Amino acid sequence: MTPSGAMTDQETIRRAVTSGAAVAAGPERTAIFTAVRADRDGPVTRLLLALADAGTVETRVSAIELLHSLAEFGRTWPVVAERAAVYVVDAEPGVRVAAVALFVATQDAETVSSRLPDLADPDVRVAGVTALLGRAGAFEDVLTGLLEDGDPAVRVLAALGLLGTEGVPWAWVQALDEAIAADLPTAVRRVGLGARSWGSAWAWRLGRNDHEEECHRVVRLLLAAEDAGVRWVGLDMASAAIRLWRTAPVELLPALTEVAAGGDPALRAETLRVARLSGDLWRAAVELWAADADDVGRALSDEPGAPAPIEAHVPELHAVFAARRPPGGRSDVEPWLAEQPIDVVESRRRVGRALIGLMACGGLTERQGRQAMALFESESVLKYELAGVVWRLRGAVDADIAERLVAELSAVAGDQYVGAHALPVLADMGRHAVGALPRLTALIEDRRRLPVDDGSAEAEIRFDETRRAQLVVVRDRIIADIP
Repeated sequence: MTPSGAMTDQETIRRAVTSGAAVAAGPERTAIFTAVRADRDGPVTRLLLALADAGTVETRVSAIELLHSLAEFGRTWPVVAERAAVYVVDAEPGVRVAAVALFVATQDAETVSSRLPDLADPDVRVAGVTALLGRAGAFEDVLTGLLEDGDPAVRVLAALGLLGTEGVPWAWVQALDEAIAADLPTAVRRVGLGARSWGSAWAWRLGRNDHEEECHRVVRLLLAAEDAGVRWVGLDMASAAIRLWRTAPVELLPALTEVAAGGDPALRAETLRVARLSGDLWRAAVELWAADADDVGRALSDEPGAPAPIEAHVPELHAVFAARRPPGGRSDVEPWLAEQPIDVVESRRRVGRALIGLMACGGLTERQGRQAMALFESESVLKYELAGVVWRLRGAVDADIAERLVAELSAVAGDQYVGAHALPVLADMGRHAVGALPRLTALIEDRRRLPVDDGSAEAEIRFDETRRAQLVVVRDRIIADIP
C-alpha cells in the first residue's frame, strides 16, 4: 500500500472493507474513491458489489455504505442500482435498511417511486423515505401516496418531505403539520432515539418557506406534549428555530422554561443546552428565572454558565491601519514596494498589507496610491481589505468613489468573510455613508439570522448576534455624523 492511495489490488481492498478500515477517512478509503471515480463500473466497483452480495452482515453493510458514499447526487448508476434492488429485499434486516439508501441514490426516480411503497419491511420504508428528504421535489407523487402508509413513521417522514418542497401552499403546510403532530407520539415510540432529529428537519423545512410563526407554534405544541419522546423532538426543533430566527428566543423561552422545570433530568439538561445556544436567549432566561420567586425559578437561576457579553466593538480605521504598521516603519517595505509593478500580479496580498500598514506611517505616495487602486479593482478579499485605504485617499474628495464604496461595502456588511473589513470603513465614512443606512437597517431588523457556515449552531448564532450588534454601532455612528 502506498501513501498516495494507489492501493487498488483486490485483496488489500477486501481486507480494508472487511476490517472496517475503509469506513473511516484514511489511505484505504481514499484509494477506493480514487479508483471508482476513475472507472465507475470498473474492477473496484465490481469487488464492492461482490462483498455486498455475500459475507458477514457487517462486511455487506460496509460495502453497501461505501457504494452509497460513491454515488453521485442526481445521477443514476445502473450497474449498482440493479444489485441494490435485490439487497432491499434481502433476508438480513440490516442489509435491507442499509441498501435502500443506495437504491434511492442510484436508481431512476420512476423505479424508486414504483418500488418504495411496496417494500414489505416498514423499517426499510422509513429508511427509504429518509433518503428521499433531500430530493423531495423529484418525488412529490410518491411522498403524497406514502401519507397513507400503514406505518406512522413513514407517514411523518413523507409529510416532512412534502413540507420541504418549494412553494408548498399554506393550507398544505397547516394540514401536513397537523398530520405530523398527530402521528408523532406513535412514530417516536416506534423509531426511538433516531426520531429526535426530526425536529430540526421540521424546522428547516418550515424555514425554507419562511413560516416563522408556524414553526414557533409547532415547537410550543411539542414542548407541551405529555409524551417525553415528543418533547425531545420539540427541543431539537427549538434548537433549529433558534438558529433560523432572531425572534425565537422571545417566542420560545416560556415553553423551554416549562420543560426545564419538569422532573426529567435529561430533558432539563438538554433544555438548558438549547437555551445556551443563544446569548440573547440565555440572558433573557437568567433574568426571568432570577425574578421568579418560586422554587423552580430559584433552582433554574442557580444554573452555572453566565452568558458572555456580546462583542460589539468596531475598530477605528486608524487602528486597522496601525495593526499592519511595519515594525521598522516605511524603510521596511518601501524599497520592496518600489520594485513591484502598479498592476500587481505576484505577492498581491503582501503588497496590499504593506500599503495598509503605510497608512499608519504618514500615508501613501502617488505611486503607492495607484497600486492600492489597482488592487481595489480586483475581485477578491483584497478589494475589501483596501477599501479603507481607498476611502482615505480618494473617497473624501471623489463623490463617485464614495458612492461606489457605500454600495459595495454595504452589500457585504453582513458577510461572514469580508463584512469585518467593510464595517470600520463605513463607520469612518460617517455622513458620507448615509446611502448605506437602508441596507444596514434591513440587516439589523431582519427576523432571520444572517447566513453563515461556522461549524456549529452555537458559533453561527454567536456570529449573528455579534454582527448585528456591530451593525447597530456602525449605523449609529453614521447617523451621529449627519448634521
